[in-house]
Amino acid sequence: MKINYFLLFLLAIPLFINAQTYENDRLLTVRSKDSVNEKPRMKGALGVNMKLNGYFDVYGGLQNSETFNIGQIPVFGTDDSSIFKMDLHQTQIFIQGDFIQKNGENIKAVVEFDFWGGSGHMRLRKAYVETNHWQIGQNWNNFGDEAIWPNVMEWEGPPSGVWARTPHIKYFGNFKNENWIYEASLEAPVIDYIALGDIEPLVEEDNQVAPDLTTALKYKRDWGHLRFSSVLRNVRYKLDGETNDFLGFGFTFSGIYVTENKNNFQFQLVGGKGINAYLTSIAGLGYDGYPTSNGDINSTPSYGGWASYEYFFTPKFHSNIVFGFTEYFFDNMERFILSEELPNDPIDDTLILNGDYSGEHYYGIFNLMYEPFERMTLGLELDYGVKKIDFSGFANNTFIDDSKNRDAMRISFGFMFYL
Repeated sequence: MKINYFLLFLLAIPLFINAQTYENDRLLTVRSKDSVNEKPRMKGALGVNMKLNGYFDVYGGLQNSETFNIGQIPVFGTDDSSIFKMDLHQTQIFIQGDFIQKNGENIKAVVEFDFWGGSGHMRLRKAYVETNHWQIGQNWNNFGDEAIWPNVMEWEGPPSGVWARTPHIKYFGNFKNENWIYEASLEAPVIDYIALGDIEPLVEEDNQVAPDLTTALKYKRDWGHLRFSSVLRNVRYKLDGETNDFLGFGFTFSGIYVTENKNNFQFQLVGGKGINAYLTSIAGLGYDGYPTSNGDINSTPSYGGWASYEYFFTPKFHSNIVFGFTEYFFDNMERFILSEELPNDPIDDTLILNGDYSGEHYYGIFNLMYEPFERMTLGLELDYGVKKIDFSGFANNTFIDDSKNRDAMRISFGFMFYL
């Protein structure tokens, strides 16, 4: 109820402020009468990014996932029943304000939320203040590249995508050359740890005591940009009730190239150790580190990448193709428990000691999109993915060396409308 009153208050702002609205603005844009350097000193906007998320799962065990998350495919599962669903939980509402100081410096503030907090509940996406050199608050993590995103209907994205949003303090500048931009930030550590799904080592979450440090360098031109970034982090887990920590580090290389008729190519490569909390398909699973047979916790090596190409047949009709993959490894692991019984395995509860475990995720998408009028996009999409695991080790003095894979297919559809 309080949220409804708040929105009514925002819609009533024009009745109390002497302002103007403009044709290309969002749902509501207001400007003050006083100005600095011929720009309104204060400007505020309320906008809505409405999205209908519809999907039909052909097979693959992702019936309960609103997004096409390859990492959630149950490789030992057998439920291939189809399901049809639609929702608007991915709809976003944002409020933005700009204030120009007397010296000409602009201060921007943004608050954005959606309804993806579970059962249609609201969830905070962004809340930050930005000046000419500082950004403080919650926004896209600086390790990722917020300017790239494949134009797809399903909103999980490729399995190696880096699109975390975290509270941070970021400083940025351009070396007095607008083509070169540098960024550095202290990011809140990612601690969305849950019990592992496919494996279950004797590891628990512990309190984190240090922020993640990121740096980035971006080369920007009219055709797009290239960007290199890095992250350094200290990760703490509990092993048998005792705190253990290790260093994680990673690198990304990304970019976008856009032609005059809006055709574009995007890509991102990522690699490192102890950075799985940042990778889309395995974030939040506690995969950053694992216990070894030596009694230590090692950081988990992982790497991946994705690429997309968007082609405009006409100004209103376009298509996208996307490919992506992720791989990660647990070598010389002290123990792990396969979450489901292996077919034809003589051991009911498969506890594997002194073994190796690795995972691979592959992702492919093809879609067709049509824009019947300005700010409206209709889309139909075919999503396909494969999850594969390899494992080996001793279970009750019996050596097991096996692998398991499962694929999934989904038809996604819907619309996106911007106000």
